[in-house]
Amino acid sequence: MLLHTKAKMLSIHDKVEVLNEADEVVYSAESKVLSIHHATTVRDGQGREVAKITQKPISLHETHDIEMADGEKIELRTELFHVMKDVIDLEGLGWQLHGDVLEHNYEIVNQLGAVIAAAHHKWVSVHDVYYIDVMDESQADKIVCVYLALEQIIRMRELQRANAAGGTAAAAGTADRNDQN
Repeated sequence: MLLHTKAKMLSIHDKVEVLNEADEVVYSAESKVLSIHHATTVRDGQGREVAKITQKPISLHETHDIEMADGEKIELRTELFHVMKDVIDLEGLGWQLHGDVLEHNYEIVNQLGAVIAAAHHKWVSVHDVYYIDVMDESQADKIVCVYLALEQIIRMRELQRANAAGGTAAAAGTADRNDQN
């Protein structure tokens, strides 16, 4: 099953739709406007709640919790000290995510090491298009929720990078003005 999203994912308050190949909405996610936990509700195409995603506000690792509608709990936790690629553990499922998260090019593998989903970014398009190729359709709800939580991690990394770059540029501008005085 090939799914896709169009546009930037999950900013501070956003609604994201996950579409199938016929451009029909199969999932939607909506974030609360101002939430310390960045709470997001995921619904299926009929509007039934599939899961709630929350971010742990204080953690050494980037950590998000997913609570499925049936009560099953999944924790996404980035592993530290991986320089060349991201590794994210999906506690509760025994899955892992491997790849380059910021480039939107990664795979989700099950406890046996089999790839059950892959995501990538379409580089040449009018809109930002992100694809999720779900190989194990029986796990589609969980895979989409993991994808949406991961997009929150990506968005937070992008914001941190932009803030760091802005802070560096502002500090350089202040130093230049002080040197002129």
